[in-house]
Amino acid sequence: MKYMQAVLLGGYLFCLLLIGCQSEPNSPGNENYSNDQLSYKTVDSDLALMKSGGMPLDGAAGVFSIGWNEMFRPFMDSAEVKGMAFAVAFGERETDFLHLRKYGLDMGDVFINYSGNQIEMHKRFHERRGTAYSLFNRPFGNSENLLEFIPNSEYQFEVTGSEAFAPITITLTSPSALMNITSPAFGEIINPAEDLTINWEGGNEGKIGIRLMPDFRHRGGHNGGPGGMHGGPGPDQNPPMHRVIFIILDTNTGTYTFTSQQIQELLEGIPANGLRAEVSQMDFGEVEHENGTLRTAMRNGNSVMMRIQE
Repeated sequence: MKYMQAVLLGGYLFCLLLIGCQSEPNSPGNENYSNDQLSYKTVDSDLALMKSGGMPLDGAAGVFSIGWNEMFRPFMDSAEVKGMAFAVAFGERETDFLHLRKYGLDMGDVFINYSGNQIEMHKRFHERRGTAYSLFNRPFGNSENLLEFIPNSEYQFEVTGSEAFAPITITLTSPSALMNITSPAFGEIINPAEDLTINWEGGNEGKIGIRLMPDFRHRGGHNGGPGGMHGGPGPDQNPPMHRVIFIILDTNTGTYTFTSQQIQELLEGIPANGLRAEVSQMDFGEVEHENGTLRTAMRNGNSVMMRIQE
């Protein structure tokens, strides 16, 4: 079994933790939103994570992605299934991002059609980054209409096209079941001197990404709710960027064990009061277009918070 362990040092995960604000001139209904900049950073972060998961981004003409409850959403502690998406076509001009390196082309309007539903993606424009399309919930976007999960169903990107990008319909198929961590349980007390085994179900047979990181939830949070160790997140809930273990498994084994040594090295010298384990699957594909090869991704994930034994 091949696997990769990486200490994630900065940039693209940090993007997920920022709160930016900038108007969005091009969105459905000509509404103005204050999170355009953060949406671009989220797309850049997602591209980085897909590249680290094996997507061949170099030379791609664009990326179309759909995901449910993805693990790379540290603010999302909720039982609600959230289906989000983004689409971008790459031009030739360089941008100021590391992974969203090429200026985004205008593709006209982009819709997602599934099971009799049609949702228009938000069309965003930035002078230095071009055009991108997104369905992101807060804090990563302002989309109220997210995607419902229907197993083994077709989800179609309907692109109306423009002078720079010909019309196309791209079809992705949802998994038979979403990822679900079965053990340990949320809030379970774990001993960092012992190995930690994560078990899950759901997903397809392909590669699996697993992430383990410290958690700094405030111990004096509100009672009730899934937000923190005791229900409420505190003011310092984000892990240091270099304190993340990221593993990629070649197959969906349904289980993975972190050694006690890994856990202790992860926690050494920091005031963490918990751990977060997350699993995710990214099913990649490709579609040919007159602009080149378009990469596709169908993603889903699940996470669990654990308390550290004192």
